[in-house]
Amino acid sequence: MHDAVFPGGRRARPLLCRLIADRYGSGDDEMVGRMSAAVELVHCASLVQDDLPCFDNAATRRGLPSSHVVYGDATAILVGDALLTLAFETLANAPVRKAAIAFRLMGVLTAATGSSNGIIGGQALELEPHVDLGHYHKQKTAALFRAAAAGGAICCGAENDVSRWARLGELMGCALQLRDDLDDVEGVEGQMGKPTGRDAALGRPNAALLAGCENVRAMRAAIIEGVSELLGPKTPETEALRLVVEEVTRPSR
Repeated sequence: MHDAVFPGGRRARPLLCRLIADRYGSGDDEMVGRMSAAVELVHCASLVQDDLPCFDNAATRRGLPSSHVVYGDATAILVGDALLTLAFETLANAPVRKAAIAFRLMGVLTAATGSSNGIIGGQALELEPHVDLGHYHKQKTAALFRAAAAGGAICCGAENDVSRWARLGELMGCALQLRDDLDDVEGVEGQMGKPTGRDAALGRPNAALLAGCENVRAMRAAIIEGVSELLGPKTPETEALRLVVEEVTRPSR
């Protein structure tokens, strides 16, 4: 479990949660921390499961051997299950006086993780021969960004802005998935830290394979413009948040 979480990647999802909370200058710092950690634990669990031989059969992750390569398939499956459980345990173990907000955050994270609108359903869609790519991307990648962004606003009591931030997170996730699709087609494996060309080899849905790389770049540009509109004008209070958004949405090449 430790090796699946550390060393980590960009930590974009917990950073998004934290920086949206910081945008308001007040809020429940402990619950922001718990939600940030919980979202990242779910993400790391999904990576372990993504890499399994029955899914992507990827030998490396973040430039290191994948969990199943080091510990075997059975242990990797249990690692994924345990990290998912730990994510919700992290929220459930909040102090009793914070039960209401913890329950609300668990609802948001459950939706982002589950089969109807979350990453588990997205993983299932990946196995289908024909899928709606927009719907697939919203579940597979955007769901956790949506939860992280909404969670940051919820922790600060910014109820009027929750839907706005959730939408921003969703668009960020869609832009990131389109970049991943491009990277899988155009990327150099030694520079990616993970195998490339897997979507074509395994028959997985990939926007670049279906629509062409130039069309996908145009789609990404439109999504990123929508993200910029939701961020609003540049201010000192949003500078750090804007940097994270730019890091997630920028092209790899």
